[in-house]
Amino acid sequence: MKTLVDLFLTFAKIGLVGFGGGAAILPLIYQGMLDFNSMDPEEFAELFAISQATPGPMAVNAATFSGFETAGIPGAVAATVGVALPSFILVGICVRFLSRYQEHRLVKGAFAGIRPVAVGLIAAGFVMIGQTALLTSEIGSGAVGLFAAIKPLPAVMAAATFVLAKKFKVNAITLIIAMGAAGALFCS
Repeated sequence: MKTLVDLFLTFAKIGLVGFGGGAAILPLIYQGMLDFNSMDPEEFAELFAISQATPGPMAVNAATFSGFETAGIPGAVAATVGVALPSFILVGICVRFLSRYQEHRLVKGAFAGIRPVAVGLIAAGFVMIGQTALLTSEIGSGAVGLFAAIKPLPAVMAAATFVLAKKFKVNAITLIIAMGAAGALFCS
């Protein structure tokens, strides 16, 4: 029971301060999961992929998966309710507050300060997932050592996904299916 309460409280804190959406809160989820010792960085990279590929909000998917890995179905429920509950409460409060004060300079300033934090958290999540997905565990010193640590096929797949999504506007579902199939063929 203590684990379930701890999962709920951990994810409620994440849900309370997790501005910027799913990708932005992944570093917070990873830090929270370290307390439970229930997954390593590679498993967390898999969590990211599963959360991105399954329908629904990425933060909720990640919380559900993390809770399940820690304490089965009851853990999944505790983590999911924990991450979602603060949003429901905050949205109710914010709607009333913002409708009255949205043009106030302090409110505008607060949002101007929150946006860069969301970008930074997304970048932190990118680096964390990129390390496990694109690099081997042993990185030598300098540029040559970094270049030697790159996993060639996953790096090409990541670059191709980026180009296909940004330049050619290929649908995310199509990319996930195509790269999943490519991974099954070439990375197994």
